[in-house]
Amino acid sequence: RFVDTSADAFGFKKELMNIRSSETDAIIITKRIATLFKGKIISELIDVAENIPVVEETKEIVTELKRRGYIVGIISDSYDCITNHIKNKLGMDFSLSNELEFSKSICTGEVKIPSFLFSNPKSLCKHSLCKTNALLSILDKYNIKLENTIAIGDSMNDLCMIKEAGLGIAFCSKDELVNHHADIVISKPDFSE
Repeated sequence: RFVDTSADAFGFKKELMNIRSSETDAIIITKRIATLFKGKIISELIDVAENIPVVEETKEIVTELKRRGYIVGIISDSYDCITNHIKNKLGMDFSLSNELEFSKSICTGEVKIPSFLFSNPKSLCKHSLCKTNALLSILDKYNIKLENTIAIGDSMNDLCMIKEAGLGIAFCSKDELVNHHADIVISKPDFSE
């Protein structure tokens, strides 16, 4: 996780844990966590992302899925500067995430939460902010039916996507509820299955 790795790298773990333990509203949590990045240079954030290991053979899996006609991408509650970097590195088609603000390559501590994450009349759950809403946005863009999707995730913020997708995969998840609702549980960091 980029935010957790950044907390270790930049020394704001205590502040991050305080935000997570004192707030319950996803929007406020997102806004407050973004303030922890204020003053950081974008290249510092990319360096942190580069030091997070990617599951071996991920690029090959993405290439194979695309060869088979799949549209492959990232839906994340992280930041676009990071998810776009990973998307480009792995050759993915799209990246949907929060937009961390920069001025002259320096983070302002502000974040824009894109409208595609918010609840709307087509939403499948009652959450005000949910990755499933972003999934539906991508499906509309590419004219894909929900039953023809695969969602892979590892935590509670992936639960709705995993439940609603045609095929929901819990990947190295330690969350019992996520594993329970997934169609497939992969417990080893390996996409070959």
